[in-house]
Amino acid sequence: MRLGFVGVGGQGAGNVRSLTRHRFVAFADVDDRQAAGVYRDFPDVPRYRDFRVLLQRHAHELDGVVVSTPDHSHFQIGMAVMAAGLNLYVEKPLATTIWECREMAAAARRHGVRTQLGVQGHSAGALRVLREWLDAGVVGPVREVYLWSDRMQPGRYTAADALPAGEPVPETLDWDLWQADRPARPFSPLYVPNRWRNWWGYGTGPLGDIGAHMFDVLEFALELGYPNLVEAETPWRNVFTAPPWSRVRFEFPARGAKNPPVVVHWSNGTRDGSFVRPEAVPFLPAEVIAAHTNAIALVGEMGTVFVPEMRVESAPRIFPPEREQAFLAVRPPATLPRPKGGHFEDWLRAIAEGTEASAHFGYGAPLTEVVLLGVLAQRTGRPVRWDPASMRALDTPEADALVRPPRSAG
Repeated sequence: MRLGFVGVGGQGAGNVRSLTRHRFVAFADVDDRQAAGVYRDFPDVPRYRDFRVLLQRHAHELDGVVVSTPDHSHFQIGMAVMAAGLNLYVEKPLATTIWECREMAAAARRHGVRTQLGVQGHSAGALRVLREWLDAGVVGPVREVYLWSDRMQPGRYTAADALPAGEPVPETLDWDLWQADRPARPFSPLYVPNRWRNWWGYGTGPLGDIGAHMFDVLEFALELGYPNLVEAETPWRNVFTAPPWSRVRFEFPARGAKNPPVVVHWSNGTRDGSFVRPEAVPFLPAEVIAAHTNAIALVGEMGTVFVPEMRVESAPRIFPPEREQAFLAVRPPATLPRPKGGHFEDWLRAIAEGTEASAHFGYGAPLTEVVLLGVLAQRTGRPVRWDPASMRALDTPEADALVRPPRSAG
């Protein structure tokens, strides 16, 4: 495949190096220092600061574009790529607001391009094992789920009740381009590099970061759809940064006669020097909870299925142990096809065959929307009762005001 890359530092550098068997047509990155390693290793690939120049000069040469930039710029870049008729891979979360997600999914349909959201665990064989076990009734119908994450760690977390003072822009950075279409701010090293995620103007906090992976597991395994109600507990809130810790409760309705309502409990962050975890999870020993900083626990009437990471990377555990022993003795046969290759391979195969990738934007946009409902509850401190048809939070105008972002002119 002939590929272009927008964002080749950080996550983008890893993406570039995982695709070296393909042809690299061009790179774009606004930060020469962050991109230096990739530029050094691939000196013959044309490079640009402005992704629009890359598209203008190379769109006719490209089979697809990989976007690995900060969250706030996914929308503007992704929409331009799709308008050029190009297939598109975007790192999670798809965008920072629900309106942007809806627009990107609509653009993918309108332009007929092959898309993929970068929730890499979606292409894991172990995720299929989890779904098969749950369908086989490993613990009975799931009624509760516990998710917890250590993000954001103190070294990368910025708490502020005002914008930072402006500082000189490094010569290696095009700050105006970095800000994309968001209202202009003075440059600060508290944004770039690597600290933008916790600023609401640019990122979606830990829930948008790690929650995108964890809710992908839940949507694939349980097909939860949209929640009826989302509520959040935080130590404080403001319009500038995400809080250092939070607990968020999602209530999902029943799905048919066999799948009861599900309550999802999210915990993240650091409080008084300790990671915020569930105080208790049915069937799960306290020492198991304490030993893991990123985990998923799906609770049924007969036990709990435990995933000791943010993605399902290996066969899950079952608690209590006697339930695991009994189930594994008669484990169900495989019923779901296993992925061939990884997440990029799934997208590239969709391009080659004219099919849909497994985490295309028709799947990835609603997934991100659910995560962003949690962000709305964090930011407003109000219960969010979501009406997906009207794209409104019922009786919560504070949340409605955050559904579509402010944009800069030009």
